[in-house]
Amino acid sequence: MARHYLLLSLALLLGSFASAEERFCQNNFFAIDARYDAGAFDKCKFKSHDTVELTIRAEDRKVSVEQPWYSFRVSSNQPRSINIRLKFPDAYARYWPKISVDGESWSRLAEKSVDVSENQKTMDIVVRTNKSGTWVSAQELLTQTYYDQWLEELAAHEEIQTAVIGKSIEGRPIVLAKTENKKEVILFLGRQHPAEVPGALAMRDFVAVVLGESDLARQFRERFTLLIIPLMNPDGVANGHWRHNSDRTDLNRDWGPFKQPETQSVARLLAGADEIGMQPRLMFDFHATKETSTMIFYTQIDEDVTNPANFANDWLGQVKARIPDYEFVNDPGPVSKDKNAKGYFYTRYGIPSITYEIGDTADRQQVHEHTPVFAEEMMRTLLGT
Repeated sequence: MARHYLLLSLALLLGSFASAEERFCQNNFFAIDARYDAGAFDKCKFKSHDTVELTIRAEDRKVSVEQPWYSFRVSSNQPRSINIRLKFPDAYARYWPKISVDGESWSRLAEKSVDVSENQKTMDIVVRTNKSGTWVSAQELLTQTYYDQWLEELAAHEEIQTAVIGKSIEGRPIVLAKTENKKEVILFLGRQHPAEVPGALAMRDFVAVVLGESDLARQFRERFTLLIIPLMNPDGVANGHWRHNSDRTDLNRDWGPFKQPETQSVARLLAGADEIGMQPRLMFDFHATKETSTMIFYTQIDEDVTNPANFANDWLGQVKARIPDYEFVNDPGPVSKDKNAKGYFYTRYGIPSITYEIGDTADRQQVHEHTPVFAEEMMRTLLGT
């Protein structure tokens, strides 16, 4: 961190700016650094020795949702409180800031340290830091390191094989974890949208139950092949994107066209399964949803008959019977024109295709505690037990 504290008097006098590529700025007293996987801010301007203004914008002008991601590390040459104003000129302050002193353990920044303007265009925060630094992020950081560790854990499972099925635009691997080939296939997709961390956390818990040692899980794996793709958009995650891959494309609008290498990798995987008579039976696409503490499941309407029939209502009904006090929503909808995964897998295969969404503000411990119920009842519903 010594390089952060070179004598840069002009930085304080004139202000210091950081482009999206640089993602770094400093004055004589503290530094703002986003030069790490998932780090992101657009511009930086110092206002005083302890105050800085950061402009937050989406990764490109094609992003249609006005809720950009931010993540940076603030460090100081001595312990001090730093005043940071986040400006959202094209958007609003969707995410309440999370903080960490190690980049791994995260907590919600205290209410007294956050002030959001009435129009949500600015958010003023106060962060205590020192030479070791404090991370500030829209959500917890789940970067390539996190996925490498998870994939190592998956590969250690006696029934799992891992393979690179494609590469992103920037050459990062799209990795599949799969069980032995059976005629019926269950597909789990993760992290199409980089910022949707709560869905990623739930996916890992869900997969752990399905790969567990219970009699139910073993019976399930005896019948079904599991195709697990934890990280669909590695470029978006690494570059601190809110929505897109490196080609300014929302991957969850490319199912069917398959113009992007990330979705093409799954299309090839499915074509190979088709050739040997493997039939998809269920698809879960894990996401997060804004400004809510609930779980929302986007499912098929009754008129769109699935095989197996009535899966979503049966599954979620059984979950509700087990945890009646836990809030979640079943939100059926017709096939969208958006060319998303939910619509594609239902249209192509006639199967239950479900967007599995966790609220931005969902209590992480409650999600962790209750996810096993959703996984277990999914298995029971498909097995008919």
